[in-house]
Amino acid sequence: MSAGQSFRRGYAYGVSAAVHSGPTLGRRASTDIVSLILMAMIVFVIVAVASDPVLAASVGRIFGTAWSDAFGFFARVVSR
Repeated sequence: MSAGQSFRRGYAYGVSAAVHSGPTLGRRASTDIVSLILMAMIVFVIVAVASDPVLAASVGRIFGTAWSDAFGFFARVVSR
């Protein structure tokens, strides 16, 4: 069998999709939808925070405090 024939049959890139069972593909599709919804929510929150100056300042203050607390904790652990 030549390389072209294996490519046309779908063997060139691993297992064919027809080998997988139906329920396995159904669970994978639902996981993909949940991942897509989660990513859309994250993008929406980032856009909402970036577009509102009050929210952006609050989030900046929260992350600034968290980073300074984490750095202080790390400095105490290393200094012992």
